[in-house]
Amino acid sequence: MSFITIGNALGCTINSHRSNWDGSICKNAETWSCSAKQQFRTDYCQQGDPRCYHIHIFEQENPYCLIDDLGIGWLLDPYPEALNNQILLFWGKRFQEPRGISDINTRPKDYVFGAYRVRSVSPQKINEFKTLWKIEPYPDGWTRFQQPYTLTVYYKSIIGGVYLKEVNRVAVENMFEKAAEQARSPHPNWTNTEDAERFAHFHANLHDWFEVARNNAELLQKQNTMRSVSYRSTPSANINKSPFEGLKNLDIKKTPPLPIKTQATTKNGSTIYPLIEKESIKEKIKKNYSKENLYALMAVSLTKNILIITGHPGVGKSSLAIDLIDDSERQLIVPVGSTWRGREDLLGYLNPISNEFEPTEFTRFLVKAESAWRKNDKRTYMVIFEEFNLSQPEYWFADILVRSQYSDNAEQSRMIELGGKSIRGVTTNGSKIFISPALRFIATINNDHTTLSLSPRVLDRASIIELELEPRATLQRSKLELEEQQIMSIEELDVLLKYKNAMFSLRAAESLKRCLENLQLLNMNSAWDALDIVLLQQVLTKVKLMVGDPANESLMQGLEDWSESYGKYLRKSASLINSWAEALKDGRDVIQA
Repeated sequence: MSFITIGNALGCTINSHRSNWDGSICKNAETWSCSAKQQFRTDYCQQGDPRCYHIHIFEQENPYCLIDDLGIGWLLDPYPEALNNQILLFWGKRFQEPRGISDINTRPKDYVFGAYRVRSVSPQKINEFKTLWKIEPYPDGWTRFQQPYTLTVYYKSIIGGVYLKEVNRVAVENMFEKAAEQARSPHPNWTNTEDAERFAHFHANLHDWFEVARNNAELLQKQNTMRSVSYRSTPSANINKSPFEGLKNLDIKKTPPLPIKTQATTKNGSTIYPLIEKESIKEKIKKNYSKENLYALMAVSLTKNILIITGHPGVGKSSLAIDLIDDSERQLIVPVGSTWRGREDLLGYLNPISNEFEPTEFTRFLVKAESAWRKNDKRTYMVIFEEFNLSQPEYWFADILVRSQYSDNAEQSRMIELGGKSIRGVTTNGSKIFISPALRFIATINNDHTTLSLSPRVLDRASIIELELEPRATLQRSKLELEEQQIMSIEELDVLLKYKNAMFSLRAAESLKRCLENLQLLNMNSAWDALDIVLLQQVLTKVKLMVGDPANESLMQGLEDWSESYGKYLRKSASLINSWAEALKDGRDVIQA
């Protein structure tokens, strides 16, 4: 269960129901939105069909939640006990009379309704094609809040499925503590006294229940690891033999150098030119990003010779590309210019005076790759195009795009005629250049107003991998050790600003690291001061807010909540956010640069 961080809570979205999930809205389902699809409400709820998955979540006697197999079967089929004893939050959209959830197209805001300490999960077979999973809490292990609690805690999707989210444990405990403070107000808003008692019991035992959940998850992971090792292991007659046994009594002689090793081949005999040549790089990719990204990169070796890497600025696209081949002699980085309009910008031009072709560094690299190929050196050669879509690739990359698609043995089809009598500084092939089958092209792209979209003819010939790096992983990659509250401040701000492409990037993490190493030189008193200045200069400066944009209202509410939680530590950042709120109220756009 490596896809779930041991010790954290889980969460999932549920429909929002008026009057405490007692079914009263189902009688008027066509006009009251609970976030279920309109067709579902019309076909089932309005007709009195009780198949709603969420109507029983906070039932007084026997509460339970139903989840469609499509949403959670990916986890529970192989690990039916995965959720046992785990803390599960339920959240959804805030609703109000008389229409339910607002239909205004704004950034959705989530609210926590309650939580389970899961006792068991069991499959409910509906028919041959449909299964539901029934999640039941311990009798004393469920609660709902006195009023929907704004979800400002950090959560992230779990790789493998789209339904469950992973929620930071410390953030959950802090959320319950704040909700408990609200419950101690002079006029609490509990539906009944039982709700107040259940919440108090859940809050009092939450820390201990988290420890039980951690122990269960560790045990389950250990059992599955042992099962996996047992499955892979096979008996061997030589299990006790020393690996050096065969070297005894042999004369040690100087041997000639081994020939350059060619790459592996597939079942049909075609050659594979891998993008990743070392196991250590594979482990690094899996650790920094995910095993899914690793498998995708490995698949490109079999399917395409052009890989496009996309992701937010600072996520590490260029670093990943450079790491793929640990040999600078077989690697070339080409920065794409915004003014590129033809193949001359990439390959070079014909000198009309000398009648020689003036090559670029890229062209000379192609010659180098060709030379290696003809000497039976079948190792991968790699070209990395930085900012690939800064100009339209079809204009300047067309020759490579077409010629590189032909089979390995179609030599004439893989030739590009450059023109002139020869290539200056190159003595082979006259003015022709051969696109080696061992060449691989990596392109990094960004998606913003400064770039151009890729056409279908490029996308059809390429594989695309999107990189995502969560703040916690970013800090780990930069070898930064912060307090949990500091990490949470970054995570929660990242969740709010990802819609504005204002992410906490690797560059921000490296800047924070340098600041922490020089606190005295910078006249800073603590790590909070360093974090404050980095967030101010490298995260918040990316934000643009336009007056009249309906999404800004919920964003500013979230930012103000964030400032309330962390403003006493991050004063400069909180002050800037406060100035944004004042600017928007005055009818002024917020543009940092």
